[in-house]
Amino acid sequence: GVVGSPRHSKNTGTLVQKVLEGVKSKGIETALFYISDYQISPCKACDACKQSGECVQDDDMKILHSAMREAKGLVLGTPIYLDHVSAQTKVFLDRLYSYLGPNLEHRFPNGVKSVLVFSWGASSPDAYNNVIAWLQGRLSGYFDIETIEVIKAARTDTVSVSKEEDLLRKAFDTGVRLSDFLKIRS
Repeated sequence: GVVGSPRHSKNTGTLVQKVLEGVKSKGIETALFYISDYQISPCKACDACKQSGECVQDDDMKILHSAMREAKGLVLGTPIYLDHVSAQTKVFLDRLYSYLGPNLEHRFPNGVKSVLVFSWGASSPDAYNNVIAWLQGRLSGYFDIETIEVIKAARTDTVSVSKEEDLLRKAFDTGVRLSDFLKIRS
């Protein structure tokens, strides 16, 4: 799982962890990365990766790239700040650019399934459907990553997801469902 929140084990991280618990309950190994724990520079748009397939920047994104190459699934969580994904999430996504070839063909492992987790303070559960559609479109269009579920947590500035039993159950059950897809890819 990849968490784009700068705050550990808060709303976004709690939900991503719960999805991963569901995956682990079926005997599948998981890993959790908080982007803010790593020194990751923004993409420099140098296009060196278009030839080599590897980003030339020598920073901690190499750790996440290595994990991504091995992964059969992706659980990506981000809070919504100022009407979009967090800055940490955006830097992570931009650095996936190295998975695109010279003609924007994807070089990402085929058949990866994803679960997307979003949290925000607005009260409407549909307040940021446009951001969700944007992220699903980028993952699908650029990397052929199919999103099997979106988990949305609204009102998180006043209600902690740790008190939302139905939402926690949905996250766990989604992880169990994701594990079924991961077993097919094994």
